[in-house]
Formats: sequence, C-alpha cells, structure tokens
Amino acid sequence: MRLLKTALALTFLGVVGSAFAADNFQAVRAGLPHDAIYSIDRSGDSLWAIGGHGLVLRSNSDGGEWERIASPGDFAALGMAIYKGQPVIVGQAGKAFKLSADGENWESLDSGTEERLLDIATLSDGSQIAVGAFGTIVKRSAGSESFKRVAVDWDAIVEDGFEPHLYDVMQTKAGTLLIAAEFGMVLRSRNGGKTWSVQNTNDSSVFALHQGANGRLVGVGQAGYIISSQDDGVSWQAAKSGTNANLLGVSSSGKTFAVVGVRAVLKSSNGGRSWRAISNRDTERRWYQGIAGINPDGDGRRFLAAGQYGQIVNF
Repeated sequence: MRLLKTALALTFLGVVGSAFAADNFQAVRAGLPHDAIYSIDRSGDSLWAIGGHGLVLRSNSDGGEWERIASPGDFAALGMAIYKGQPVIVGQAGKAFKLSADGENWESLDSGTEERLLDIATLSDGSQIAVGAFGTIVKRSAGSESFKRVAVDWDAIVEDGFEPHLYDVMQTKAGTLLIAAEFGMVLRSRNGGKTWSVQNTNDSSVFALHQGANGRLVGVGQAGYIISSQDDGVSWQAAKSGTNANLLGVSSSGKTFAVVGVRAVLKSSNGGRSWRAISNRDTERRWYQGIAGINPDGDGRRFLAAGQYGQIVNF
C-alpha cells in the first residue's frame, strides 16, 4: 500500500523499543484537538510553523512563544522554505503561496501541478524546488511567480519506470540536491535537478533528510529506518534505531541529532551512528513531524518538535 507521509502520521502507530529517561520535555504550545503541524523552519531570529487548515505560526524568540498569523487558505500546508526572509509554503492539491515582503499578505504562486506537494527547498542561487506525490518535481527561478515541471526519465533510473512519492528535498553544503523517496530511495543530482541517480533503495521509504554542522547526512523513514552518509549522499549506511516506529523528521543542534515520528523521539550524540529513545507520556501517545534545532550551528542540544494537535515541545 502506497502512503503519503502525512497519512502515515495520522494512521500508523509505531512500536517504540527500549527507552531512556525523558530529556526534560516541555510543552510550549498546547494547540487544539483538530490542529496538526507538519513543518518548522527558521529565518534569522524568527521561527515559522505550518500545518493543517492553512495553519501558520510565527515565533520571534527561541520558540517559547508563538502567534497565529493570517492563513493563505483552508488547505493542508505541508512543506515550507524561507525565501528572502519570508516563508514560501506548498501543500495539498499543488497549492503554493509566498508571504509578501512586508509580511502582510499571502501571494499565490503557480506551482505547475495539482499533485500534493510535500516539501520545498530554497537553493543557493535563490531558486526553489518542490517535490510531491507520484514523482512530482517542480522548480522556480529566483524571483519568478511560477514553478515549472522538472522532467525526470523514470525509466532510466527506476525499474519499470515507476514514479515514486517524493517526501523531502534538500541541498547539501556541497551544492548537491537530494530527495527522500518511496521504497528507501535517495535521489541525487549534481546539476541542479537536470538528471538524477538513485543512491539507495530499501523496503522502507525515506521520509526526511538532514545535514548536520559536521557535514554528516541522516535520513529517516518507515518502520524505524535510519541511514547516514559521509560522502555527500553517494553511499548510505543503515543504523539500528531500536524502534519500529515511522520516523517523520530529523534535525541537528550542535553535534546532536534528533528524530521524531509516530510515538517516537530519538537522539544521537555521535553523529547518527547510535540512537537512544526518549520516552514519557507525551512521546508515547502522540506523533511529531516538524523538528528544528534551537541552536543548530552552536553547541546547543535542544530542539523544537511539532505535530499532533498543533502541539510544540522543547526538549
């Protein structure tokens, strides 16, 4: 059965392995029963969070206080990237919006697709690339108001020309584009998305990718699947996560990596080689998908995670 990442968060309950003591979990936003947050991102001193029904939140601190701002519409906002200091969000039915420079209005963008868009990234040249269901890749040049479909020769890189769901996209410090995809695939491009190669496959899908300050790449996904790379995504090694939970998000703060998912929160202090579970009443009954390091480039080891009920926690 093929599933989108948000569907996994809402319908599958993972089984967490042996757990260690909680890392001082603190709820900073309680949310509401019908709320859901899918992504958190940082722009300078500001933090942004987006979710279901067009939910948009902003924090001008370390994430301790959040304000709800005007929504671009009633749709599932699933992916976000910062462009010129303001968020650009994508989601359900190919919808895409950017916040105006003055922060007062949402402006619609032509995404070039009606497929669900699950993530977006801003590249070093100012362009943006978004990915989604059924092999959808769209890209817009810096300053453009519309995305254009990126043609991919799936027959050349995937058996039977199968068009996989694409869950997450990022650009590494070396300028390489990586996409987390269905069936454990990590797609890699060294020419801005013109051509792609498959660098990893597995029965478990990869839902999220992240690069730490030391350059190590970590991917997380279905049924506790965790992989890492030290060569810019050319080769990937699996790690034992100690859980069968669906893992939906990964980030780093200083030298520490953290992973969130369905009834699972994990941390690694050795670059993703080994992981320990963080367990308390909250982590054992809720799912989290959005995650951000509070001090990603410093020595801090604290994180913000967001997900079910629109709750945001600091740990």
